[in-house]
Amino acid sequence: MKTCSAIFVLLLLAGIGFGQPGYAESGKTDLAVECECRDSVGQHLCSDFKSQVAASPGYRLADGGTGYGIGLHFSCVDLWSGLENGLAGRMSAVSVAFTIYSDKLPGEIYEDSSVFRVGKDATGEMSRKIIAAIGQLVNANETLFRHLRETQQKSLPSPSP
Repeated sequence: MKTCSAIFVLLLLAGIGFGQPGYAESGKTDLAVECECRDSVGQHLCSDFKSQVAASPGYRLADGGTGYGIGLHFSCVDLWSGLENGLAGRMSAVSVAFTIYSDKLPGEIYEDSSVFRVGKDATGEMSRKIIAAIGQLVNANETLFRHLRETQQKSLPSPSP
């Protein structure tokens, strides 16, 4: 019993509680991920990130065209490309912009952004840090997500008796 309680508390602290505002019908927050990363480290980061989202109990990958959720826009560039010192493919400069999207809004709402360096062996760790940041954004925008969910539920046809 203690294990179940501890898991529930951890889920709540991570922003993955069931019935929380901003969550899709499946109990997961939709994440629309856009990667403009042509370098190998950036591509690996995007791949790791999407894999971790797919395995996550609180998030799911979405196209961002319908519903609502968090948009993540990655842009990456190899830090060492063009230099003749043999370091190309080892580290990427990454920019990620976080937005809130909804098919009820005229566009995305800018929420936050970050720029960082990531080495080729640290993409998994950085993906986990980005997922933790998403939990904070969902919690900080609880009222907006509640409103979006209520609006979405009102627009659904009522079930037939």
